[in-house]
Amino acid sequence: MYRLDNLLEQWAMAYKPLSHKPKKEDKHKAFYRISMIDGNSEFIRNANSCASPAMSYIAHIDAKVADQNVSVINYSHIIFIMVKQANAELSKNLATDEDRAAEARFEADGIVQDLLAYLSVFKAIASGKSLSHEMQQVMTAVSETPDAPEAGWTIQDGRITMTKEMREAMRGLQLDQANWNTLPTKLNGWQVCGLTIEQVQPRRMCVVPSQYTE
Repeated sequence: MYRLDNLLEQWAMAYKPLSHKPKKEDKHKAFYRISMIDGNSEFIRNANSCASPAMSYIAHIDAKVADQNVSVINYSHIIFIMVKQANAELSKNLATDEDRAAEARFEADGIVQDLLAYLSVFKAIASGKSLSHEMQQVMTAVSETPDAPEAGWTIQDGRITMTKEMREAMRGLQLDQANWNTLPTKLNGWQVCGLTIEQVQPRRMCVVPSQYTE
């Protein structure tokens, strides 16, 4: 299965509002792989020192064989965008607190839309479309991001080349059916917006002999 989380981390490094730094010695970490948003997650444990805004990918597999077509699998990807509410601990009254909460929630909404727009570029390329000159410059800059994880694509002379696994994954992303909403309560002073993206992936229907014999 294609590792969408690696593509997301690469984006988080190149996207200026996040500017994620993956090395342990860097303090501006803004991308996390977690099991769930709770007290045991790395993000919540370090909420007081985390960079804001930040992004988490739920690294659980959520999949099922499609009801109408047993040859494909439906995957669900869950992503959280987290924005620290400005001076949340210093709010003197409910109205001020709600105003600051609204600002953080709308900031998270904008980041979600930027992410969907970015993923739509890869989906379009996987469907045979070409990049505009402006997008060639953007994607070249992203590809040159230092220390980024391997995400299954390269760009040369303005043309993106993807691995077979990535191309199938991008074609299967149901971006037009993505849904997101903010959580009704703060988490340690953070506003959180959860994004769900469905993906249709071909199902492996045959035994691979090399996995059993020499």
